Amino acid sequence: MKRAFLLLVALAALAVGLAGGLTYTWLLAPVEYGDVAPDSLHIQDKLVYAALIGDLYVCEQDLEQAESRLAALALEADGPAVASLIESYLDSGGQPEEIRNLAQLAQDLGASGGVLLVFGPELVPTPQATPSATATQTPQVTSTPAPTPTPAPVFRLLERTALCGEPGAPGEIAVWVQDAAGNELAGVEIVASWSGGQDRFFTGLRPDKGAGYADFEMSPGVEYTVSLGQYSGEMAEGLSSQLQPGLCPTQTLALDWRIVFEQIP
Repeated sequence: MKRAFLLLVALAALAVGLAGGLTYTWLLAPVEYGDVAPDSLHIQDKLVYAALIGDLYVCEQDLEQAESRLAALALEADGPAVASLIESYLDSGGQPEEIRNLAQLAQDLGASGGVLLVFGPELVPTPQATPSATATQTPQVTSTPAPTPTPAPVFRLLERTALCGEPGAPGEIAVWVQDAAGNELAGVEIVASWSGGQDRFFTGLRPDKGAGYADFEMSPGVEYTVSLGQYSGEMAEGLSSQLQPGLCPTQTLALDWRIVFEQIP
C-alpha cells in the first residue's frame, strides 16, 4: 500500500509539473516567431532566393536593386560570384530554366564565359525592316503552308570505354556529347541514375575540357546508367568504379568511364 501511495504521489506531481510548464509556455511566455533575415538562410535556401532575384531583375531591369538584394543575402554582388552561384544551384538540382534570368544578371554584372556560355541569355534575331505599302500598292494574299516541325534529335552511344583511374581517386564518368558532324554540344542535360536515386549535370561547364564535356563522380559499390535527359536514344548502362579483372595493374585503383554520345543524322 505504501508503495502504491508513493507512486500516486509521484504521478500527481508529474501531472502538476506538466500542467504548469504548458501554462507558462502557452500563456505566460509563448515563443514568438519573426521573419528570418535573408543572410541567415541555409545555403540551399539562398540559392533559391538568388534565382528569384534574377527573375525580379529581368522584370525590373534595376541593377542597383539587384545588387542590394544580393548583398542582403551576404552574397558578393559581382558577375563572377553570381556565375559561381549558378553552378552551385545547378549542382544542387536547380532547373536550367530557373537560372537563365540569374545568368542574365551575372552577365550584366560583368561576368562572361564559363557557365554563361551554356545558360546565358539567348540571342533574339533583330527583325528586318520591310518597306511600307504605298497607296497604289495592292497587298497580295497568298497562302503559306504551315512549317513542318523539326524532329527532336536522337543520339546513339558512340563510345563506352573503361579506363584505369588516378591513384586515390573514387572513379568518374566522363561524358562527351556531339552532333552528327562531330561538333561538341554545350548545355546538354545528362542524367546519371542508380537504384534509389539520380543526379543531373550539364555539358559546357568545363570549357577547358571542351564544350561538350561533363563529368560525374561515382560512389563505391554503386552501378549507374547514364542517359541524355532531354533527348531520346541509347543509354550507357552498367557503369561502376569496381575494377574489371585484368584491366588495371593494381587493385588500389578505381575505374573511370569515357562515354561519348553522338547525334544520329
